[in-house]
Amino acid sequence: MLRKMAMMLLLASVIGQAQARTGHKYVLELGDPVHSEKVPAASSLVTVDDSIFAVSDMSPFLYKLDKNFNVDSLTTIKQFPAESLKENGTLDSSVKPDYESMALIPFEEGKAFLVLGSGSKAMVREWGYLISQDHSKIIERSLSPLYSQLHSAGNFAENQKFNIEGLAVANEYTYLLNRGNFGDNLIYQLKTDEILQYMLGEREQVEHLVVKKVILPKMHGFEAGLSGATYSAKLDSLVFTASIEASNSINKKGYILGSFVGVLPMVKFATENEIDLTFYAAILQKGGKAVLAKAESVMISEEGEDVIKGALVCDNDDGTSEFFNFVLKRNQ
Repeated sequence: MLRKMAMMLLLASVIGQAQARTGHKYVLELGDPVHSEKVPAASSLVTVDDSIFAVSDMSPFLYKLDKNFNVDSLTTIKQFPAESLKENGTLDSSVKPDYESMALIPFEEGKAFLVLGSGSKAMVREWGYLISQDHSKIIERSLSPLYSQLHSAGNFAENQKFNIEGLAVANEYTYLLNRGNFGDNLIYQLKTDEILQYMLGEREQVEHLVVKKVILPKMHGFEAGLSGATYSAKLDSLVFTASIEASNSINKKGYILGSFVGVLPMVKFATENEIDLTFYAAILQKGGKAVLAKAESVMISEEGEDVIKGALVCDNDDGTSEFFNFVLKRNQ
């Protein structure tokens, strides 16, 4: 087992060193990691003015962070019984809502945080929330009808789980990303006004629904799984994160082999039925070696035609989070 693990780590290192010399369209530069025990297992990031907001797949809070990833304040998204909440602010796995994705969506006269559970456990993780930017209004909505529609549209087997881990609002359309845990990586396209109507209880299904399969890089036979996304207006593209775990069971954590930040042009989504993003994904690396961290989400602070600057967060399954500033450059 140790020898096999050593070979996996060596392979990840070699891939990290070789990527920029191949046909990859982007290269990634990472800053130093910022370790946080105050935000357990962060799963999604959104930037508003000079603040960063995060949710966790283990806690019931919306965290407000400063630009150095320190916690300024937190808002309770949903109240849970006191006996379910641990001292570090995390919830028992049997009740956790598994907030895996978040984005800003037009709401009333401004915007609201749209927070979605992963859907990986029936009922328990099938809840969504609209949270006004001033946090004065929180609307809870069951996602079970919507997720049932997505499950069917994705051609999943009846007992096959799906796992919504990414969310991006791109003007007229909203994109939901399914992480391919022992299945396909899928991206669903919905109309933004329809998802808002759904969250407000004005409809039970969406009318506009497009689903595309995505192909991502592989290591040692394991394909990366989509884990987060945000929209770049400058590039008219989704900037996404993905990570690879070496595991033979959807219910067991595996060795982390590496993670990626990539770019999916909207024109590519519109014109291709099966979207190969192998060469659109840049591996997380420092000093020419792959960083063995599980990227969960990405946010953009500056963007241009050839350079994107922002931050990403990693959850390494130890109850803490790791934040990185990054620069993503077009590989010319």
